[in-house]
Amino acid sequence: MSFQDILAGLWFSMNSVKGKSALQLSRELGCQYKTAWVFLMKMREAISTRLFRMMLEGEIHIDGKYAGGHIKPENRKEDRVDRRRAENQNFKRLTILTLREKTSFGRGREQTLTRVIRSEDSNEAWEMVKKHVRKGSRLHADEHFSYDDLEGLQELHRVNHSQEYQTKGGVNTNHVESFFSRIQRAYVGIHHRFSVRYFDWYAAEIAWREDNRRVDNGLQLWGMLYKALSRPTSRNLCDYWQGNHPPDLVWEDGVSPERA
Repeated sequence: MSFQDILAGLWFSMNSVKGKSALQLSRELGCQYKTAWVFLMKMREAISTRLFRMMLEGEIHIDGKYAGGHIKPENRKEDRVDRRRAENQNFKRLTILTLREKTSFGRGREQTLTRVIRSEDSNEAWEMVKKHVRKGSRLHADEHFSYDDLEGLQELHRVNHSQEYQTKGGVNTNHVESFFSRIQRAYVGIHHRFSVRYFDWYAAEIAWREDNRRVDNGLQLWGMLYKALSRPTSRNLCDYWQGNHPPDLVWEDGVSPERA
């Protein structure tokens, strides 16, 4: 691709609020689908590197969202099974564990930290909070047992969603739930599905878009250029269509799949 096409591709991507599909970008640039796909994935890989340096503070909402691994239900009702049960899972359904910093009045920044894991897990939640949340912060979580151990790390407040969306004292997880709605819109309306292998990069890109939704397109473009130009040649995507495929980008025991 020429440098002019690269700039145009970044600009088209920045203008797409909910995300950009490779098929649409290939039509806009007049290039092959494969070229557009690798281009967008390299952009997502560059964006995902910001997660390693992110530190959150203040009021932080934590929750996990299950996504991917859809199985088409059987036609006849009597042949259908409850996919919520562990024995009926296909093991492709993953969890986006998310920490989201609630913006205080007068402080413009927003930060959303994502991590794709197998399922909501107490060890992953504990490690994520310990590494990326400053002392003295206040955590909001739901009733899931994975967040019980966070009591010793930070000030923890809980809301039982089986009984209420918000406690009388105002404790809720609405800020992270609003991010999950953006994930769902991108899944259904833009990409129609997320590859399990690259789910971590998709989640990181959507988090970046959410955090920069009030930033003008020009600054978003310069920020994306900085991230792309400061990255070395991608070991994950170079010669992708010649068979060089990265492993599944799922965090295990707090270790990034890119740094394992």
